[in-house]
Amino acid sequence: MDPNSSKPAERDLLPQSVAAMPLRLHVTLGRTTLLLKDIFKLTVGSTVDLGKLVTEPAEVVVNGRVLARGQLMVLDGNYALKVVGKV
Repeated sequence: MDPNSSKPAERDLLPQSVAAMPLRLHVTLGRTTLLLKDIFKLTVGSTVDLGKLVTEPAEVVVNGRVLARGQLMVLDGNYALKVVGKV
């Protein structure tokens, strides 16, 4: 429970068996539409514009639903996402 609230936290309301279920999460950096002929032209070193500024947050998506937005960063040599807002 949150010590500053009389209401239990959302995670406290879930049975442990449900809270322990793995869900596939993905991070969306941007989206674009390409013609099939342009996809066939892609080679090593090709770039694809994702239609999003570098400064815009990426989306955290679970089961097709955006749950949060975050800032892409590098942590110990791996890509990571710092959550900056919940939807």
